[in-house]
Amino acid sequence: MTKKQWPSFCTGDLGDTDEDDAEMHRRWEVYNREMQALIAAGGVHQDADGWWIDDATGELIGPDPSIEEPLSSERLARMRPFREVSPDLAGAIEQEIAKRGRPRMENPRQAVTLRLDPDTLRRFQAKGKDWRKLMSKMLDEAKP
Repeated sequence: MTKKQWPSFCTGDLGDTDEDDAEMHRRWEVYNREMQALIAAGGVHQDADGWWIDDATGELIGPDPSIEEPLSSERLARMRPFREVSPDLAGAIEQEIAKRGRPRMENPRQAVTLRLDPDTLRRFQAKGKDWRKLMSKMLDEAKP
């Protein structure tokens, strides 16, 4: 049994030139035409993600051409940043993101570099994984 050759839309070899853009659109037109003919012939169905599937084998054929359609230069030129198009929603999203993570501490600890005698360091490390907390506690208790 030979494997069917499904339409494909590959653009990995293209760059950013006007010629590459024209080639990408040409390839999409071919892909769209081939997919539309396949869909019209029947024996395929579309899943929830927009991919076409062979009814007989369950094999993925490819995404719906509308998903793969490259944007035209005119359409790209009309695009605007999300914050500009929907400032209220963008602001609400940023506020939600800012709420994430560990709450800010009023008096956070500070990182320091400290040179210790190797024997002293080994004794603290031998106390277990919280040896740094133990060292901090002992220093607090020995306040000058």
